[in-house]
Amino acid sequence: MHITKLRKIWFSISAALVATAVITISLLPLNLGLDFLGGARWDLQFKNSEVTAPKLRGFFQTQESLQKDVQIKASDNNTFLITIENLPDTKIQEISQNLTQEIGEFTQISFRKVDANIGQSFKRKSIIAICISLIGIILFVAYVFRKIPEAINPWRFGTVAILALFHDILIVLGIFVVLGVMFDVELDLTFLTALLATLGFSVNDTIVILDRVRENIRAQKAHETFEDTVEKSVQQTLARSIYTSISTLFPLIALYFLGAESISYFVLALILGITVGTYSSIFLAAPALVSLKEWSDKKDE
Repeated sequence: MHITKLRKIWFSISAALVATAVITISLLPLNLGLDFLGGARWDLQFKNSEVTAPKLRGFFQTQESLQKDVQIKASDNNTFLITIENLPDTKIQEISQNLTQEIGEFTQISFRKVDANIGQSFKRKSIIAICISLIGIILFVAYVFRKIPEAINPWRFGTVAILALFHDILIVLGIFVVLGVMFDVELDLTFLTALLATLGFSVNDTIVILDRVRENIRAQKAHETFEDTVEKSVQQTLARSIYTSISTLFPLIALYFLGAESISYFVLALILGITVGTYSSIFLAAPALVSLKEWSDKKDE
């Protein structure tokens, strides 16, 4: 299969996916987790089997200390994950005592509290971390490929790498926004970690292909075009890219189905990120390099 000659097809697929992701992110609410919003979260197991989520919701509506809606998720064995606003410890102890008296005795499996200001700080630092990563990648790629002939322009290598990264981030984020609406999946620091890991994997795969392009440019024959050189580079690294991704996906898939539920969505984000990142490295970054060269040549004519 001649990948670069079919680039309009790959660009159309990527454009459709990215457009869908952007529309989804714009229209649907981001289900931000406790790390970004702040608050307190209880994981409680009640001894009374008749306790239900509506009953708990009715109890929290009577608590004068609470000014915001309470989120309640029911799970097996009379266990409930309860998220409330950030309150002083004395108020939380008071609510805990009232809960025991009115609903029944419970075992506190875990309790976590994040200050609202810390949550805002996490949100700001997360955006900064992603921006710094993207800027650092484009500068690094441009520096590494600085000896590329001026007619090809080393900055194009950094540009296509960033293009692929934005493509990966938007698609994974769009999928998780939908999961947040449908299954109440939260965007938290764990998801951010998976997103940054996706950036690293994707840019590594992209650089392998771009580095092979650089090597083949030096040995380019007179009758070969730049598109021929890029296509040759993609074909030479295609098997490696696919085998590396598959060997990484196998343990992740096993971990998703057999691992702890608490990390399932983190693993899912990695699976999606690696899959999309492999696609963008092969079918988006390399063909985009050819299109940028052709666009520049037509502009100079």
